[in-house]
Amino acid sequence: MKHQWNTGRHYDEHGQRMVAQVEGDCILFSDLSRHINGSIPLGKFLQGHRFDRYTLEALVMTNYDFGNYSGNNNNNTLAWT
Repeated sequence: MKHQWNTGRHYDEHGQRMVAQVEGDCILFSDLSRHINGSIPLGKFLQGHRFDRYTLEALVMTNYDFGNYSGNNNNNTLAWT
């Protein structure tokens, strides 16, 4: 599942645009406004779980704000569509 949203934070003329998707045992995300790509590992409890938009957004933003992520392996920016 791919999800995109605007946080409303004012980092550029678009605000702060975020894109995230679950891939295997992690969530990949891109902060398009700050040019940050990251990966958030999913523990065994959450692996294979189907996330709704609200949950995916909350997981990404909580981990992002606390720096609980690493650079994603392929460093590809997820596209805003």
